[in-house]
Amino acid sequence: MSAALHTVIPAHPAPVDRAVMPVLVMDALHAVTADTPFNQPDRFDALHRDLLDLLEGFHPDADIDECLFVVGHPMHHIAGREERRDVMLQFFHELHPTHLTAGQIFTGLETR
Repeated sequence: MSAALHTVIPAHPAPVDRAVMPVLVMDALHAVTADTPFNQPDRFDALHRDLLDLLEGFHPDADIDECLFVVGHPMHHIAGREERRDVMLQFFHELHPTHLTAGQIFTGLETR
C-alpha cells in the first residue's frame, strides 16, 4: 500500500489570522457584488447593513453552514428581494472554505 492511502486530513482547517479576517470578509463581499446593482454605493451600504443585522441574530460561534441554511431557507424568499438574497447566499458560499463563524464574519464586516 502506498503512503498516500494513509494521509490524514485535518478535521478543521488552521484558524484564520485575525488581521487577515476583515480583508477576507470584505473581499468576499466585493467579489459577489461586482457587476451587480449592489456595487453602487447606496445599494452596497444597504446590503452591508442587512448582513450585519442578520449576523447579529446568530450566536457568535454559529458556523457558516447555519448562515447558509437561514439565508437559503424558504422563509427568506421574499418577493422582490430574490436578488438581495442570492447575493447574500453567494457571499456565504464565497466564505465557506474559510470556516469562519458568524461572530468572525460580523467582526470582519464591522471593521470595514
